[in-house]
Amino acid sequence: MSSKIRPDDWDRLFTPNAPRRGGPLRVLLNLFITLIVIVLLAVGVLFARNLREQRIAQALATATSAAATAIPERTAAAQAQLDATATLVAARTATAVAQPAAPQLTASVFNGGNVREAPVSGRPVDQLQAGQIVQLLEKSDDGSWFKISYTRSGQTITGWVSKTLLTIDPAIEQQVP
Repeated sequence: MSSKIRPDDWDRLFTPNAPRRGGPLRVLLNLFITLIVIVLLAVGVLFARNLREQRIAQALATATSAAATAIPERTAAAQAQLDATATLVAARTATAVAQPAAPQLTASVFNGGNVREAPVSGRPVDQLQAGQIVQLLEKSDDGSWFKISYTRSGQTITGWVSKTLLTIDPAIEQQVP
């Protein structure tokens, strides 16, 4: 009976071009490992996608709730300033010598924006700030633009603004020529 180990086995099996050992078990193991890696990658991608969707939804909910509370706060502050101005005007009128005075047609700036030379496409001449009180001089034919006047740094500025920038009492709006 011949020996199972031959002296040239080492040279024959471990040279750089030696035949590879393996078989069906090695192939099955490689397939199993590849399948596990693919499943782990797929689960990771799904987890990352769900996490991203949750973060986007959370950011959207935060932005929506912040915007919903910011607008009433600004409107309330502007209305309080408008009420304070109206009270001050009423107090001055009551203590002044009785003279027939033109009604004070004022509005509060709801959202800052451009003051223009002319309605719609006029050249911008200044910027309004939210909460600022302006004097209403006249309105456009369609009522979407108002000619206003206000004082900044001792200088009176007159121009046109879009109605969307202002908070105007409906009774005052009807009085504007």
